[in-house]
Amino acid sequence: MRGPADFDALVDLIYEAAVVPEVWSDVLDRVAAATGSVGGVILAQGRHGLQWRATGAILTHMPEALSGGWMALNPRPARALALDRAGFVHDHDLFTEAEMAADPVYGFLRARGLGWCTGVAIPTVADDAIVFSWERAYAAGPFSTEAVRALDPLRAHLARAGLIAARLGLARARSIVATLDLLGLPAAVLSPRHRVVAANDLFAGLVPAVAQDRADRIHLADPRADRLLVRALDALVPASHPEAVASIPIAARAERRAMIVHLMPVRGAARDVFAAAASILIVVDVRQGRALSADLIQGLFDLTPAEARVARGLMTGGTVGTLAGAQGVVPATIRTQLKSVFAKTGTARQADLVAMLTGAMIGPEAL
Repeated sequence: MRGPADFDALVDLIYEAAVVPEVWSDVLDRVAAATGSVGGVILAQGRHGLQWRATGAILTHMPEALSGGWMALNPRPARALALDRAGFVHDHDLFTEAEMAADPVYGFLRARGLGWCTGVAIPTVADDAIVFSWERAYAAGPFSTEAVRALDPLRAHLARAGLIAARLGLARARSIVATLDLLGLPAAVLSPRHRVVAANDLFAGLVPAVAQDRADRIHLADPRADRLLVRALDALVPASHPEAVASIPIAARAERRAMIVHLMPVRGAARDVFAAAASILIVVDVRQGRALSADLIQGLFDLTPAEARVARGLMTGGTVGTLAGAQGVVPATIRTQLKSVFAKTGTARQADLVAMLTGAMIGPEAL
């Protein structure tokens, strides 16, 4: 920062980022420009897993650092938290030259032309922490103590803005489930680690018989439905399993009707490092014997209009042949559409599909 005006403008930007997540990238870039860094990163780690936003060269190497497990090995955040300094730190505050030379993470960074950082680690609640860090090119040499001390006045503003952003994220999660409660829908908001961060009373009534919030993730008590849930949760990671179902049938039992669980991503959450909500789980029951309309079937299972017509036709007694004749297409077209319906509804046979759509019992052989 060249002067008080630049500092004040940066502070204003930090508080804007608390409510407009996209602005964090501007904050990272402005500090990088002022400190001769090649990029910056925000890490939010704790109960909801590791979330991050990066710019510049750090963004370039972040996917490799994550996939290779280097972020899990990175000793910098733990050392900075243990130091408990009310300000920014740099590498020589945390490690000796010998430690850096022997550390594999520093080896990873230096092999990519990086390896000098300055940053601040801010503990929040429980085991959560927020880390702001900027990286210099290795050839440029380490940050000087004077340059690091010049950043210290930013710490309090970054801490407050991070706390505001985290609380806003939780407030949004609670607002979502409260609204769905008014609509009569059991719902839970899930964190990026697929744990429940907010749930309405209707959803609480389904615990533990239908859903269970365990240490690793949310589970469905029905084993078959839970396997489909795992696929759907994995599909929240971009491009991992694009064919995974987002609407999951749960077999009826003597004490309750069949149910359908819908998993929906919270759009934009991946861009917000402080987001409490990554997805929403909504549960609806299927009234036994009720013939669902094609429009409702389409909406429940994310089907195309043609796929919904095939599902509705089978439910009302049609066959592949009769449906093909009625629609003026060859039977192979209907079979292709039916294959897609099976994938999206998590069923494998026409009998299971019809039974699920009408709310009838899905037998043990389908589990």
